[in-house]
Amino acid sequence: MHMQRTSPPLSVFLAVFVAGTLLGYALRGLPQYLGLANAAAVLEAPYDETPDEALARILKARKVINVHEHVQDMKSIGALLPAMDQNGIGKSLLMGSSWFTVTMNDRVGFTRYDENNEELVRIAQRYPQRFEAWPTINPRDPMKLEKIRGLIQRGATGVKLYLGHGYVRKDTGDYMFHTMAMDDPEMFPLYEYWEDNNVPLCFHVNPHKPGFADEFIEVLGNFPNLKINAPHFMLSSIKSTRLMEYLDTFPNLYSDISFGHDTFLIAGLKRISEDPDKFRALFNRYPNRFMFGTDLVMTNIPSKTVPWFTERARAYYDMLTKKKYTTPFIPDITLRGLELRGPLLDNILYRNYERFSASHPKGTRIRRKIDWSEMGVEKLPRRPGQAFPPGTKQ
Repeated sequence: MHMQRTSPPLSVFLAVFVAGTLLGYALRGLPQYLGLANAAAVLEAPYDETPDEALARILKARKVINVHEHVQDMKSIGALLPAMDQNGIGKSLLMGSSWFTVTMNDRVGFTRYDENNEELVRIAQRYPQRFEAWPTINPRDPMKLEKIRGLIQRGATGVKLYLGHGYVRKDTGDYMFHTMAMDDPEMFPLYEYWEDNNVPLCFHVNPHKPGFADEFIEVLGNFPNLKINAPHFMLSSIKSTRLMEYLDTFPNLYSDISFGHDTFLIAGLKRISEDPDKFRALFNRYPNRFMFGTDLVMTNIPSKTVPWFTERARAYYDMLTKKKYTTPFIPDITLRGLELRGPLLDNILYRNYERFSASHPKGTRIRRKIDWSEMGVEKLPRRPGQAFPPGTKQ
């Protein structure tokens, strides 16, 4: 007697088809640079939205979190709030600013930061759902720890630290912000306080300056539970192997995608346009480590309007989601974008900050050493806490 063959039920065919489709998506989404700790966390493929549809969904829900912005004072919020509403930004983190940051005038230097800190706390208290205050400190201020404790107690949720910023004053030839080494013992009580109290830092570091990379590594190694956003692709979007060395070595280190002033924004958008595959692979390689920021510095000068902000915010959005795009402040050039979609786009625009904010690192162990051959700078012989002046040869 012959057994009659029966066809598998339709549900089996569907299951096989769906599994194969998802596997195909995952394989197509794998980043170029494999062999990395979290390269398997490929997030672009499973959503069936287009990049434009994903962005529209996020903006409509006003989910975007801008992790890097500056304001002059409460008056500046008059333009920033409607600009946020128009561009789908639900919350902005306001970084403490010196008067130089507001005016870009070397002669005023690193001053009036205490006044700006007070403005940020007032703004966050008035609009607690829309803003966070991240005040700053002067490393040379003998009252810096007491001041930052008081600001945290009054509602500040993070700190902006300029120590490590490599700007050189045109009037004196000295560093404006880097007035001591990042690993100077005078800074250790602050790092301990921030680490013990889970206070995150926006730590602007120019790791290509003489000695800066080593100083930063010493801080990261001594305080491994510190949550740090080293912004602007860690000033390493050209030398991306340095950026990857940092991220592979220090698990509580993040970055944001802001470029800041128009000069840097134009250069950054062009850089990404020249090699979108490189940056797409970078975001896929570290899907949880990059956050959205603009760093536009909203002040009370008449030109910084809602349309001014919108032009620049839209350039960031287009860079993330378009295949090709143009922007009014880079005329006559068509740029190439990254065509990201959810959930990777969701991660960058808001989820990564939500996770960053909610995390409370404890017992973090640094399991590898920096490979200096990938850093693009020379490791100079230095004592702990030693700083080098501008112009030191590497």
